[in-house]
Amino acid sequence: MTEEVAHLIQTCAAAQIPVIPRGAGTGLEGGCIAYQGGVVCDTSDLKKIEIDKENMMVRVGAGVKKDELNAFLEPHGYFFGPDPSSNPSLGGMASTSGSGLSTLKYGTTRENIVSLVVVTAQGEILTTRCNVRKAATGYEITQLFIGAEGTLGVIVELVVKIRKIQEIRYAGLVSFPTVFSAASTVVTMMSSPLNSLVRCELLNGEMISATNIIYKTSLAAVPTLFLEFRGDTEAAILKDVADFEALAKANEGYDWTFTQDSQKFDEIWNARRGCYFASMKYRGPEPDLVYISDVCVPLSKLATCISYMENYFLSAGFPCLLCAHISDGNFHAMIPYKLPERARVMELEEKVILGIVEMGGVVSGEHGVGVGKIKLAEAEHGHVHMEVQRKIKRALDPHNIMNPQKVLHLPKDDHKAKL
Repeated sequence: MTEEVAHLIQTCAAAQIPVIPRGAGTGLEGGCIAYQGGVVCDTSDLKKIEIDKENMMVRVGAGVKKDELNAFLEPHGYFFGPDPSSNPSLGGMASTSGSGLSTLKYGTTRENIVSLVVVTAQGEILTTRCNVRKAATGYEITQLFIGAEGTLGVIVELVVKIRKIQEIRYAGLVSFPTVFSAASTVVTMMSSPLNSLVRCELLNGEMISATNIIYKTSLAAVPTLFLEFRGDTEAAILKDVADFEALAKANEGYDWTFTQDSQKFDEIWNARRGCYFASMKYRGPEPDLVYISDVCVPLSKLATCISYMENYFLSAGFPCLLCAHISDGNFHAMIPYKLPERARVMELEEKVILGIVEMGGVVSGEHGVGVGKIKLAEAEHGHVHMEVQRKIKRALDPHNIMNPQKVLHLPKDDHKAKL
């Protein structure tokens, strides 16, 4: 299959026809859509899975989905750490450096990739590095292709790290009077992280209300931290639970719920994973469009920034439904709106995110740039940084056939592909 992809790109390169790589199609920034035409390179049939237990790695095709990989690994006693709320392909996760709910413990996709096999813009097959723990022989090509969103080549295979499954797990919920107090708890906790804490997610009261409706849960509609602890011994987990509870109480946390019941466990996390779809029905049974932000900020600014964004949209007359990978400083504001309100929402988006950038934050923590955040990404990075990115793009894809008009703007004379 890798050779087929190489032949496809060689053919497109010769004719200067754009190639748009596509995985599971779960992205939120339009990165895999062929807006101007071209050939969509569907990687969903790249399904190789080869486990290497001795080195705790697995080789996968770019079309293998996250849940599919974990279903394969589970009988062997292993799992893949990064956990986006959707079920993306591994190639897509690498292309955007996606992360999700378990970054606190296991890192983003970027930290879990050992090597890649990429088909370049010329149709050549490139292995980015050997599958070893350390390598100091030249440029780190692997990292260049991670997060490039298919603008430099097509990722066809990955070697990723895997981990032993820890069988003991607990879930917890803790309520707070304000988003600020919940965020302050997490900031304090991160100065001395708890070893067994795998997930630490925040939903504000509006988001709790939305998920209650869709998932038939009955949680109090107040800012709430969703927690998951995993470990090899119950004693270690219970100590971490007690330590977190003490931190929460010091920041006005209350109504602590703690369970090992698997059904309740799944209910808790299904509600968290379904935030985007729940937001569509927040204002009534007729689904809304939903704007979703993806900013990431320094932990020292977290409580201030998340309160700033929530209050900004509320003061403009829009509900602001928050869900956050709070321990990463990465949070999503979901704003339901109707089509006639779109221009107003986009105007607010630009102002509020530029405010976040001024406070040291970034435009996207995990969703990528695609087409939706090009202008804002350029404001974040500045001219010199963006020119370095453009030079890399021109060097590796001189005819601009790989996913053109995504991630960054090129001058018109760089658009050599037949759009």
